[in-house]
Amino acid sequence: MAAYEAGLRRLFGASFRETDLKHKHGQMGKDAFKFLRGTCWRWAESAPTLCPDLMQAPAVGSVGDAHAGNFGLWRDAESRLVFGVNDFDEAAVTPYPLDLVRLCASLLVAGPQHAADEIADLALQGYLAGLRRPSGLVLEREHLWLRRAFAATPRVREDFWRDLDEGAPETPPPPYDARLAAAMPAGSGWSTVARVAGVGSLGRPRFAAVGRLRGGPVAREIKGRAPSCWGGSQPALAQRLATGPWRSPDPCLDYADDSVLRRLAPNSRKLKFNEVRARRTGRLVQAMSADIAAIHASEPGIAEAILQDHKARPDGWLAQAAQRVAAWTLAEFRAFR
Repeated sequence: MAAYEAGLRRLFGASFRETDLKHKHGQMGKDAFKFLRGTCWRWAESAPTLCPDLMQAPAVGSVGDAHAGNFGLWRDAESRLVFGVNDFDEAAVTPYPLDLVRLCASLLVAGPQHAADEIADLALQGYLAGLRRPSGLVLEREHLWLRRAFAATPRVREDFWRDLDEGAPETPPPPYDARLAAAMPAGSGWSTVARVAGVGSLGRPRFAAVGRLRGGPVAREIKGRAPSCWGGSQPALAQRLATGPWRSPDPCLDYADDSVLRRLAPNSRKLKFNEVRARRTGRLVQAMSADIAAIHASEPGIAEAILQDHKARPDGWLAQAAQRVAAWTLAEFRAFR
């Protein structure tokens, strides 16, 4: 951990947020799921040892950190509400099963609502169906249960804008400030605040521009980028996966070499895991897995290769791998705490 964090300090220099890093450590000590969120680099370096039988599976453009807290909502170019993975900070080319193992292990670590074999069966049902018919999860005529579950309520809207308004005023470093200025809608008077959010990215510079446009609030966020913990800086891959042919992407999400830019709004946000935890149904596990499939299937011909590989795998492979990774994560968490 010390070596990983030292690398981030070197990368971001004076922009690195030591106070936020201390907050991250405190969050990671609270429960095992937050610990999992804050240690993707451990997953990346340990996966070959934990899952040696999966490392020869077909390699695809992967989320890299496909845990249950990396899903959210956004508005697409048609202003439709969409559900799916909305964090590609750790995007990399990896064997396809690793995203599924990470998702299932995170659900096991988060609490025993379902047994490992149940979670794995649900995840595979959603994933295999998603490979055969990849599609974005647009919450307009279909998937309305996701809209009912996660679309912002009046209370969520009020809390969202209040949290931004209460952010500490701060001017970002020039490169971030320029990107934020270019992203804000013309005519929106705005100011910038430091932003503290999530777990995994705490310590990296993060700022929001908050303004008003034609009678209502608008906001954009910029966050410092680090190379994927799987190795290498891959902004082009992250952008390609986020905007793949089977997804309906957020037109405001933009990955660059040094930063990630996105729109912020009550329905353009990462879901808080308490929201996910409260609604962690079988259908939700299937929906999450289906979106992972739509991401993996963005390369021509890869879906058939994955389906063939899955056929050759023994029954229970995903449940066994997820249990193994969940047990390892809990042991790591106890040692950290």
